[in-house]
Amino acid sequence: MPSRSEICAAVESYIEHLGNHDVEKLVGLFAEGAVQHEPLGARTYRGLDEIRAFDEENAKVPFSVSLLSPITVSGRFAAMQVRVHVEGVPDFASTDLFEFDENCKIVSLSVVLDPEASV
Repeated sequence: MPSRSEICAAVESYIEHLGNHDVEKLVGLFAEGAVQHEPLGARTYRGLDEIRAFDEENAKVPFSVSLLSPITVSGRFAAMQVRVHVEGVPDFASTDLFEFDENCKIVSLSVVLDPEASV
């Protein structure tokens, strides 16, 4: 199992690549067969091809992100909140829950978006 510091580094890389709109580096953080629920309860992307296609579309939207809370780690799981900034919209919070495999690759990502959670 990856260490806490390895998981935190992976989450920090996720935030960096998401904010830079670097699709290939972002997708590189995921394991084969990973799932991404975004937003949770509305849409699920299965496997690297679907995650890449989602990230390519997402990268067309001009937004920035920054860490809003500490990264919390419990075993192979991590959670954090992100501040999302989109021009013309008040900044809002997203809560992300990650599950990692033994190689510190993301096997599951659940994103709870709430544009009404102004920050």
